[in-house]
Amino acid sequence: MKIQKFQKINNFRIKILISMIAVCGTCLLIWCGRPEPDEQATYTILSTCQLPGYAEDIDISGNYAYIANGQAGLQIIDISDPESTVLVGEYITGKSAQGVAMRDSLAFIATASGNGLAIVDIKNPAACSLLGSDPGYTEYKVVAPSDTFYVYIAALDFFIIENCSIPQYPYYDQRVSTPGDARGIYVDNSLAFVACEQMGLYIYYAARPDSDVYLVGSIDTPSNAQNVYVSENLAYVADGRGGLIIIDIIDPAAPFIAGIYDTPEYANNVHVLNDLAYVADGEGGIQIIDISDPADPVLYGVIETSYASDVMACDSLVYIADRDLGLIIATEENE
Repeated sequence: MKIQKFQKINNFRIKILISMIAVCGTCLLIWCGRPEPDEQATYTILSTCQLPGYAEDIDISGNYAYIANGQAGLQIIDISDPESTVLVGEYITGKSAQGVAMRDSLAFIATASGNGLAIVDIKNPAACSLLGSDPGYTEYKVVAPSDTFYVYIAALDFFIIENCSIPQYPYYDQRVSTPGDARGIYVDNSLAFVACEQMGLYIYYAARPDSDVYLVGSIDTPSNAQNVYVSENLAYVADGRGGLIIIDIIDPAAPFIAGIYDTPEYANNVHVLNDLAYVADGEGGIQIIDISDPADPVLYGVIETSYASDVMACDSLVYIADRDLGLIIATEENE
């Protein structure tokens, strides 16, 4: 009897020990994150173009990079030789330039402190000129699809559809109040995806900007949604301290989180090319995430910079708007 009682006690202790090990292992996995592959891609910085002000946003068109550079306005850099970039023009916006989008020979610049949208003629980068403006909003990001004369703006309390059919006289067709601070925006066909900071991602139907715009769906994100990029049926959200959030939008009325990658610092922006998501992660530089399996994103490589604000990937090059260093161009090393 004593032996049986002793065995029962030992078995009970073993079960408790196994449970404790399982719990500790789970806690360790949550605390430390998923182990990354031993071998990661290596990136080389080809050039750095130091700029005045703080680089906030970037767009690429042809042989030029256009950077919204805070108090220094719009900065235009010749990138025809990625290893020897040259500053060739600028336009001082008066107020802090937060976002920029290019279409043809026009630069659409989102400026802060009530200065609104500025439309600048950049045919001659060395002599840019203001065509028109629509003041009155504190704006952060702007997108200018090539197939329409509308421009879409994330403007803190509002998501704005701006009519720019006559660049000298832009005006808003729609001004939709957002539940959180609208910080970033992406337009895909008839849908506008708005990163609403503390409230997450909001999806609006905007097929006809001259008619009513209405909310299709929304989803809260773990942290503060800063910007969004859409590719096929997935929305990739740069979610501040929450890192990269991958959202399934096959049904825009019922979006759900398909995957998460917790970046080390603050996810400001994201750009997707092929199966890689490039995350501008503040002091964490550019975190490059393999998203071939959205449910299981893994680290592919890192580009170390001072403070990455925005990023674009084109062909084999990565263009980075770095708050402190200006424009950085990097490429993946060949094996």
